[in-house]
Amino acid sequence: MERKTAFHQRRRSSSVKKVENQDLGKQVTHLLEEGTVESLTKAKQLSQDNLKYQWDFYSELAFQRSIIQDKLLSAIAQSCLTDFKFNSWQRVISWKYSNHPLCTLGSIKQYGGRFNICEDISQANTLKTFQAFYLAEDQGTAQIEAFGSQVPNEKLTVEDVALTNKSSYSCISISGSLDKVIDLIKKSSLTKFVRLISSFTIPQSIYDSAKRLGIPKPTLINTSTLLLQSFLSPSWRKEPAQFDIPANSQIFGQLAHQAGIDGILFRSTKTSKKCLAVFPSNFGGGCSWLALDDEPPEIWIPKVINLNNFDLCEKSALQVKNKR
Repeated sequence: MERKTAFHQRRRSSSVKKVENQDLGKQVTHLLEEGTVESLTKAKQLSQDNLKYQWDFYSELAFQRSIIQDKLLSAIAQSCLTDFKFNSWQRVISWKYSNHPLCTLGSIKQYGGRFNICEDISQANTLKTFQAFYLAEDQGTAQIEAFGSQVPNEKLTVEDVALTNKSSYSCISISGSLDKVIDLIKKSSLTKFVRLISSFTIPQSIYDSAKRLGIPKPTLINTSTLLLQSFLSPSWRKEPAQFDIPANSQIFGQLAHQAGIDGILFRSTKTSKKCLAVFPSNFGGGCSWLALDDEPPEIWIPKVINLNNFDLCEKSALQVKNKR
């Protein structure tokens, strides 16, 4: 029966009038890409080799950090400000989180934040994710940090650029007090930390891999200036996006979080105004707190976060509402 069906199908198809391809012979004016199977295979292998190189380099330094981790945590803790207070700082959040403006769940989506590691680069639980709360000292900085940077040579204000984003969002005014903050406004805060990591070395195998791949010879950071520059790099998302490894700033944020630090103070790369990355999960046992400056639209929305309820930051609005 199958052979018979196929026969009839062939007869029907042969009776269909042939249509000439009117596009034959037309010149291609825009060639997006070309290549051979061999070149595609080589490109894929090169990409895999580069990814392995990046992971080998990261893993080597992660191992060296683990050996002196206690000293690194101590260096961060000893370089902190204490009792850091701030008033009416601003937080920009996506519309979906507006019913819980003190929530930190959004900080572990996609590539995470500048100082916290996200789910996407820890899919196999090889790295411990942690959430953060980002604030800026004025509304314009909060908007542009969330939505984009100023275009060179364009006479637009920070607000002009930020407000070109057409997505719905909320801007919340927040005040608070943090027991321990590492102040990256001053590069001297990194002196003890850099002194420890300056003893790190690069194995010959890493140099050999870089040479084989034709990429620049790898180097290590050995000054506070260079380390701070790497933390505030506009392209900090490169490592998480391309190689699934954390950026330098995220590695430092992880260590600061493990050291029990409540927040990291730094300057915006867009406006040079002050910003904060806060770790509410470290509020337990201390006096740190965050508070909304205005009344929330619903009575169940947390207005204050402190040692008694810091876990609410890691819950969704629905979970908080049901708990209340």
